Amino acid sequence: MAVNPKVKLKALVNFPAKVEAENFLTITKEAGVFTIGVDYTKLVATPITDPTTAIIAVFDEVTGAYAALSVADIVGASFSIEQHITGPGPVVIQNATGVVRVDQAVGAPITLQMGLADDKTVPVLISDWKGDAGTNNITIQLTGSDKFPGGLTSWKIAGDGGSVFLRPVAGVGYAL
Repeated sequence: MAVNPKVKLKALVNFPAKVEAENFLTITKEAGVFTIGVDYTKLVATPITDPTTAIIAVFDEVTGAYAALSVADIVGASFSIEQHITGPGPVVIQNATGVVRVDQAVGAPITLQMGLADDKTVPVLISDWKGDAGTNNITIQLTGSDKFPGGLTSWKIAGDGGSVFLRPVAGVGYAL
């Protein structure tokens, strides 16, 4: 049986005397303590030409792990938040909802209450998933002083399988 020799070494390694940072990172040393920071004034606002290659660091407080996500991943995730409605109304549409599937177990007209456009974080697609809005209209009701084009405060989906895409316009309401 061959024996592999092992050597254990315990050594005190000094931190390098010269520490440098590049781009927008900063390093300061005070009383022997190095502090690494960020100089945000060195960041330049430029348009994102390819959201799949623009990367953002994200921290997950639950797992304690960092992840690198592209802007495309983040924007795509915000649109994928879905609100599936199977029960009777009225139902409040959440600010982060990007897709609403109206799929009531029992056919009946329903009212969906939109939050203020100022608070809505993403546009929303509302769809008659069950396919019975011709008989059981889906009424979308606005809040406060928000309006649809033409000064309307409500909008109906009144065709089977119909849908509407609402884009929030802060301080005004929703564009169709």
